[in-house]
Amino acid sequence: MYDEHNRGQFHFSARRGWINDPNAPLWYDGVYHLYFQHNPDGLAWGNLHWGHATSPDLVHWTEQPIALRPDLHPGNLYSGGGVVDTENVSGLRSGDHAPILLYSGTDGVTLFYSTDGGYTFHTYDNGRSVAVPEGKSRDPKVFRHEPTGRWCMVIWSDHSGYGVDFFTSPNFLDWTFASRYPAAWLYECPDLIPLPLDGNLNWVLNGASGEYVVGDFDGRAFTTAHPEPQRFNHGTNHPGGDYYAGLTFANLPDDRAISIAWQGGNAGSVWTGNLTFPVQFRLRVVDGVPKVLSTPIAELDDLRETTLTWADVRLDTDRTLTGAAVCTVEAEFHIEEGTTRVGFRVGPREVAYDTATATLDGVPMPPDGDTVKIQLLVDRGQLEIFGNDGLVYKSLNADLGGDRLDVFADGGAHLVKLVFSPLHSIWQTGQRSIS
Repeated sequence: MYDEHNRGQFHFSARRGWINDPNAPLWYDGVYHLYFQHNPDGLAWGNLHWGHATSPDLVHWTEQPIALRPDLHPGNLYSGGGVVDTENVSGLRSGDHAPILLYSGTDGVTLFYSTDGGYTFHTYDNGRSVAVPEGKSRDPKVFRHEPTGRWCMVIWSDHSGYGVDFFTSPNFLDWTFASRYPAAWLYECPDLIPLPLDGNLNWVLNGASGEYVVGDFDGRAFTTAHPEPQRFNHGTNHPGGDYYAGLTFANLPDDRAISIAWQGGNAGSVWTGNLTFPVQFRLRVVDGVPKVLSTPIAELDDLRETTLTWADVRLDTDRTLTGAAVCTVEAEFHIEEGTTRVGFRVGPREVAYDTATATLDGVPMPPDGDTVKIQLLVDRGQLEIFGNDGLVYKSLNADLGGDRLDVFADGGAHLVKLVFSPLHSIWQTGQRSIS
């Protein structure tokens, strides 16, 4: 079943059934855990469980038995977040493992906790809500505010319009309302991410659509001098589209901010939906405004079968690369007088930089001096586009077909460098579901 023509070979999808939002991605004791909204018995949304997969390296995933199921765990098991209670401030530890806590539920937050390293979960206090925002609410995400030593929760709610509520807790169990940030654009699955910029800590607040603002968070309230939202990703950003409901991993052993999101536009005979390839977030000032840049995580290199490199090539006619059904390709073009378009043709799909409009696949992207960089992740039914070291990030579900990839330059251009790597399948390494 992993060999279906549009099944991603390095994008995670469930062995069978429906998936949507990633939930509570985290690292614990050398293992990356990925939970996700899952209907194990059908190909459409409904009958929601929390599926579970683990990885040693963020690219090779083993699907585990279901983590939360409606016949054992109370409440609506909709999206949420998770955290590792490394110091056992909750007092829920039992045995050798630190408690892993999952927060879920609608119109009140339900807590589930694991004492076996994140594989099975108990319900805290018979499902009593540990936090109850006003109005309709869902999708809690818990995070640490290091400057004040506070544990904080951001949760979406609709009272007085769309926005998020912030709660604080000393122990993960007792939560106090702290503040509200209203925003008409901010719908579902919020995240608040600390990112450094020029020696200062900034905070990125986003919703499920991938729209975000950058500002300050003092442990209780979020403020921003730039309230107009930007976008992480320029694919269609609605449920079932090319990019939705991204979350960052918690408790990582390094200082990276790594995000993964849902792509709902792909399906096969026994599965529906996949997740994006993980990206690393960084902040950079662009035109006077802090902007999030997204690049594939460095662990992509572990999947390279071979690497072919071309440098200093005059590109007047198309060049064809074969064996490109599952690959990554990176190119740096020197734009010359007369160059109108440069880029790639991947099966029926063209990814082009237009010099007249300064856009990559329709997304604004000024050249870096007189050069343009384009990277593609090509994976049967998934195509992810990166431009100028993460200035542009776009995810697409598309039936790409075949294994041919052409690099082109209308009007001619100088190809400074091109690196092409077919990629191993993550499903050919013994990683199989045991659910």
